[in-house]
Amino acid sequence: MRKIPTVLLAFFLSIAFVYGGGFQINDHSGRSVGMAFSVVANPTDASGIAFNPAAMTNLDGEYNFSLGASYIMPGAKFTGITTMNQQNTTEMNTWNFIIPHFFGTWKTPINNLNFGLGVFVPFGLGTEWPDNWVGRFLASKTYLETIEINPNIAYKFEIAQIPISLSIGYGFAIGNVELKQNISTFSPEPILTLKGDGTASTFNFGLLVEPMKNLKIGASYRNNIKINYDGNTSYENIAGLESIFQESTGKTTINFPNDFRLGVAYIFSDNFSIEAGMNYMGWSSYDTLKIDIAKAPGNPPTEYISATPRNYKDAITYRIGGEYLFDNFAIRAGFYYDPLAVSASNVEPVLPESNRYCFSVGFGYKPYKDLKLDLGYLGIIGSQTNVIGNPNQFDGIYNTWANVVSLTLSYKIQ
Repeated sequence: MRKIPTVLLAFFLSIAFVYGGGFQINDHSGRSVGMAFSVVANPTDASGIAFNPAAMTNLDGEYNFSLGASYIMPGAKFTGITTMNQQNTTEMNTWNFIIPHFFGTWKTPINNLNFGLGVFVPFGLGTEWPDNWVGRFLASKTYLETIEINPNIAYKFEIAQIPISLSIGYGFAIGNVELKQNISTFSPEPILTLKGDGTASTFNFGLLVEPMKNLKIGASYRNNIKINYDGNTSYENIAGLESIFQESTGKTTINFPNDFRLGVAYIFSDNFSIEAGMNYMGWSSYDTLKIDIAKAPGNPPTEYISATPRNYKDAITYRIGGEYLFDNFAIRAGFYYDPLAVSASNVEPVLPESNRYCFSVGFGYKPYKDLKLDLGYLGIIGSQTNVIGNPNQFDGIYNTWANVVSLTLSYKIQ
């Protein structure tokens, strides 16, 4: 029975796997998706709160609102290269996600002071593999969701006739996780389901500088979201084994990475602009995973505490996007490169990660003066990831991809 407690490790280990680059969500507006998220220096609607809240000082309306959702369609397949499954290729089940977003800003009666509120999902999504696939003892179904409620204030002033905007914000995060996987110790195979939730607070800053006409430089920082999860375990297919597989509680802490963004936008004309920038993610904040299970499976069940080192590293994403306006229409395009934030040997089926090349196009339409509709499409192509020397002896080849469609309705009140 000594092997069984290690199964429970997979739940909390998998929580950490699922928040790699593939589970960071930036799809917070149709315009940002269409420009490959190159909207740090020159956001033009309330959704800029997610990327650089300082820029809300440049919005025209007294009130600005943006409401919409992104439809995310991820995919992956695994080809084993071990003796056991060297000819086997398995494709992940289709599981698509609707991710909503809402943003609002207000020019307060105090001159140059603005208030904004964002409700969005910075981390999330999930994976699900076929029931009897070869990796079912590592992952069958995994789900992660983190919702952030983010009020901000921003103030605009001048130094040597250079406009400068600063912002500060508070974030309240609500997190949920779920894992389902099979246990190989018995036949029929018991199925373990674990669920956990928690909350956390964080903060963020923003900066926007216009050093010369038509040039904008934006920067923003979001601090780590550190969530203390409390979870529960349950089992299926355990007839006659109830004394071994008892429902239990568990807890762990996950330190989601900090996020620094920098963007430089140049307005070539009233119709054409380009923005380039980078996104530095502090994935190395996840260095050790400590878990505490009240009743790990066994006879008799006992408490299980473990601290496991991880190998995530900081990573930089590079972005560029452009926008062209004519009459009441806008067309957009962009590209970004998002590198793998963990060594290939540590990639697991909980989250098939890869280096990602991302291309986007977008379209905007203003049917009325103060109303606009933005539609963006993002195609993500992951380079092939060859896993050799995996700690769980699950070597193989992963191929990944995703398609994202985002639609946002924005309205301003003068």
